[in-house]
Amino acid sequence: HPHRKYDEMANTDLGPLDTSVLMNFVIGYTPPTSMAREIMKKVAFDNFEDGLITEEYLSEEELEEASFLKPSNFVGVVFKDSMSYQLRFHDSIAMSSIYMESR
Repeated sequence: HPHRKYDEMANTDLGPLDTSVLMNFVIGYTPPTSMAREIMKKVAFDNFEDGLITEEYLSEEELEEASFLKPSNFVGVVFKDSMSYQLRFHDSIAMSSIYMESR
């Protein structure tokens, strides 16, 4: 299975984000509900000057297939309900050095 699930961790200040590493970065999400769309719109445009690329998928299976096509610049978000979600990282970006200090 190409996705890893990580245990929860305490909130940690990761410091300022270098947005240059997010060029052509894609955040895929499912299910495409109105709540998920609103959350992803805020993530993409309220936090990043140029916005992020977001793509909606009808199912977790479609999200997983997309991650195979874009393994180096894709993160998946699976919304469980209006208050919880799971992040899905492909193996090639799961150990990103950007966040090594927070692990």
